Amino acid sequence: MKPTVLIVGAGVIGCSLAYQLTLRGAAVTVIDAAELSSGTSSATFAWVNANDKAPAEYQRLNVLGLRAHERARTARALGAADWFHQTGNLHVAATDAEMDALEEKVGRLTSTGYDATVLTRAEIEELEPSIDSAGLKGGALYPKEGWIDTIAMCAGLLQKACASGAVFLPYQRVTELRPTGQVTVTSADGTTRHYAADVTVLAAGNGNRPILRTMDVDFPTRPSTGDEGTGVGPSAVGLIATTGPVETGIGHVVHAPGISLRPARNGGVTFTDSPTGALWKPDDPRIWTVPGLLLDRARMLYPALRNATTETVTLGTRVLPNDGVTISGWITEKSSVYAIATHSGVTLAAHLAEVVSEEVITGERHESLRPFGLTRFAS
Repeated sequence: MKPTVLIVGAGVIGCSLAYQLTLRGAAVTVIDAAELSSGTSSATFAWVNANDKAPAEYQRLNVLGLRAHERARTARALGAADWFHQTGNLHVAATDAEMDALEEKVGRLTSTGYDATVLTRAEIEELEPSIDSAGLKGGALYPKEGWIDTIAMCAGLLQKACASGAVFLPYQRVTELRPTGQVTVTSADGTTRHYAADVTVLAAGNGNRPILRTMDVDFPTRPSTGDEGTGVGPSAVGLIATTGPVETGIGHVVHAPGISLRPARNGGVTFTDSPTGALWKPDDPRIWTVPGLLLDRARMLYPALRNATTETVTLGTRVLPNDGVTISGWITEKSSVYAIATHSGVTLAAHLAEVVSEEVITGERHESLRPFGLTRFAS
């Protein structure tokens, strides 16, 4: 008899899980409070990488995530729709101190087998002909890294899952969760429904926390707004902006002081900077000065963007476990509820989907997940 699995959340992790579980014969239902890829997955820079992760077991988990994306990309038929753009990641340095730090980092990573190379200014110009390299000291290239088109990824995987029998139910907000895995949802028109399954997997990002509160579980992720009196501050705001189509774009994921850029699905450039985007809360009007500031920085690095205009701006709240690293595991030993939360969802989605699906179906936990269960928060 097929196991029944209810997945809450239709972002990159939830859609990846739906696909992998249907491959393993599970009867899958995916529910989401909105549409697919509408939560944190819509407000991410979507950079696939494993070059600056700590501790060591988290670094390894992210390497496995990158490799899983590579395998999946290779397995997809030539000419088929793809969402992993393995362009490479170019990190440039503007000062001697930044260059020294990049050289140290490259040396440390290559000693572990990670693909990384130090670049001269001339080599940067060759890779990115439109860049203004006058103020640069050099840089580093991480050729295996890239970016994900999250909308294409979620739609493609969910479509494959539904073709194998999965069911997708959008606009179903979970209002109650029981240890048995049964959920109560309220739809947009106010209708209440109940769903039951052998296993319920929570992949709702910041939505996991309020859902689990209905089960009297204090899920250890940073709340969206902070919890007054607990000393737990809020998770950081993520601000992602995209220009309209440009004649001269960029070829890589590019990181420079104060600005990060990559190609965009509309033929423009997507840009962000996490420290700058997190200066204000989402309801502070000053946050809307950030896109213009970042676009000015992008133009300084790429003068060809001087006539580019910002077409879209997306705000989101980053998913951040209290200790900064991934959570993936059963809520309790006797529970039928499994929860996943991670700041590196885009990088980890393909690997987590493979190993969590196996754990849900067979009960066998992959060794890469052993450090990332909820028991580490028991104290």
